[in-house]
Amino acid sequence: MSLRQALWILVLLLLLLAGWQFLRAVWLSRDPMSPPEATAASATAPGQQVVAAVAAGEEDDGEGFDHAPRLNAATADSAAGNEPEAFRSTLETQRLRRLLDGQQALVDRQRAEIETLQAEVAGLRQQLEESLHAQSPQSMASPEYAEATRLAEQGLDAEEIAARCGISIAEAGLLVSLARSGGRQ
Repeated sequence: MSLRQALWILVLLLLLLAGWQFLRAVWLSRDPMSPPEATAASATAPGQQVVAAVAAGEEDDGEGFDHAPRLNAATADSAAGNEPEAFRSTLETQRLRRLLDGQQALVDRQRAEIETLQAEVAGLRQQLEESLHAQSPQSMASPEYAEATRLAEQGLDAEEIAARCGISIAEAGLLVSLARSGGRQ
């Protein structure tokens, strides 16, 4: 056998090996668990898998699904003999409890926010009522007469108010009489 024939046989064997690896990879992609893992998983009970996961210290993946719930020793012993349906119901119960806890926390936050808003509305309502009671007829007057009203409340006579503010003596007299009648009330 020549060197050339030996090389052709070697290339043929490498091609066969590559084809075998390709077929094996395709076969493994169809089956989610490789044969050694499948036999190991079927040999252990669901409760034992949980105990093994807890003993291994596996952490939650943060997606809200607890793949291996944490069990204490008493629960682990009782879970070892349970059927898969009981294990699924335990997982579902834990998931529902987490959802319920989240909803309860949300309700608590909303109640606190509602109480804060109610207190704020009560304060604003009180401020509004106080400001409405504090407003006198003179303060509700036109802004152009605000200074004249202030001077009339200070006790100046109509001629002085008319001279300072640039309004007629009749208007100033009216503001003086309003200021005097408002002081009596």
